[in-house]
Amino acid sequence: MFSPMMRIVAALLFSLLSLSLHAVTMEAEGRALIFDKDIDSARQAAIKNATQQASLQASAIVSSTQTINQGVLSIDNMQVSTLGLVGNIDILDEKIQGRMLWVKIRADIDFEEGCAAGVSGHGYQKSVAITAFPLLYPQQANLGYLSNIQTELSHILSNQINQTSNLRAMNAGMLNVLESAATAPTRQLSAGALTTVLDYTRQLDVQYIVSGVIRDMSMYDSSVIDPNRNILVDLYNRMDYRSKRHLRSLVLDLYIHDGFSGALLFSKQYATAGRWNLEPEARPGFASAEFWRLDYGKQTREMLNQIAADLNNELRCMPFSARITKSEDNLLWFNAGALAGIKAGDKLTVYRKSNFFTDDMRSHVQLANTRKTITVTEVQPMFSIGRLAEDGALYNIQPDDVVISW
Repeated sequence: MFSPMMRIVAALLFSLLSLSLHAVTMEAEGRALIFDKDIDSARQAAIKNATQQASLQASAIVSSTQTINQGVLSIDNMQVSTLGLVGNIDILDEKIQGRMLWVKIRADIDFEEGCAAGVSGHGYQKSVAITAFPLLYPQQANLGYLSNIQTELSHILSNQINQTSNLRAMNAGMLNVLESAATAPTRQLSAGALTTVLDYTRQLDVQYIVSGVIRDMSMYDSSVIDPNRNILVDLYNRMDYRSKRHLRSLVLDLYIHDGFSGALLFSKQYATAGRWNLEPEARPGFASAEFWRLDYGKQTREMLNQIAADLNNELRCMPFSARITKSEDNLLWFNAGALAGIKAGDKLTVYRKSNFFTDDMRSHVQLANTRKTITVTEVQPMFSIGRLAEDGALYNIQPDDVVISW
């Protein structure tokens, strides 16, 4: 005879399986406080809150730890997390009430199959830093004055990710973590970070680091931008503006590194092309209104949307990690709190971080499972405190060790 709780769990799991691989449209409301009259930031936060509500309304998965005590099934640490990917967001209404901005949205929720090996991360919000995308051939950006793509690309990607996923993306576009665009990403991270980003990892304080290289921004046919062209050539180019001769490439490599171990988790090359019909002397700059009106800009936008979706797909099934910042007796402080979805009573596993050297004297980072669990006792917006069953000093748990939720 099943208990009522078992029936609820079974019904929720069954409904989740029946929803896999399709989409539904939901309406939801979100709100956020306005700080220092910054309406744009409040709107972005309110939209993200609304998308999370829409995803929760559409479907939920129950993740729990089950134990049997004297023949009775008990369920502890029950948590709710979504498996929906949010897209096609339309703002239906918006208003300001005092210091609160309120929005109502309609969004499509695409459902995918659950993560492999039972990994869920318990729906915690993982953090990622989007760094600069250096140009392999900087002179190619002279056409259209697009050199700002190296820093602006991270700004666009971080905004896209923050609005459409459960990731917290930080714009670190002013930080170039790749020493050489030509050989990236072959140089391994040193002591848990890329050699050029080692000094910044603690400042970034994120779980994942996204970087990349722009490999190509050339024209298919360089004659259309020949500085020695004449009036007849210009006239012909204007009449022939739909020709493939006006196509311009955009090819970039994307890399995801783990912020704790330095491992390269994901790499992929993206390529697109669009018509570039401006005069060679035009200087719209990357991400300007004029740039987005071009066919080249539209194709670039589509590619960036795909990159944002791929980042979410790759990271949503990764385990959630956070750095331990303080250890005192049997209490551990770690740098994730209510904003990341941590709640009192949650349980996370403690991993010890250490360095080891290979035969060629290269340093690597190892995360060793202590098989010790902390139970969260206090939650603040940006950090939490967890309690071990025994004194952490017995296991040599130190700041910069890691807590992980699978």
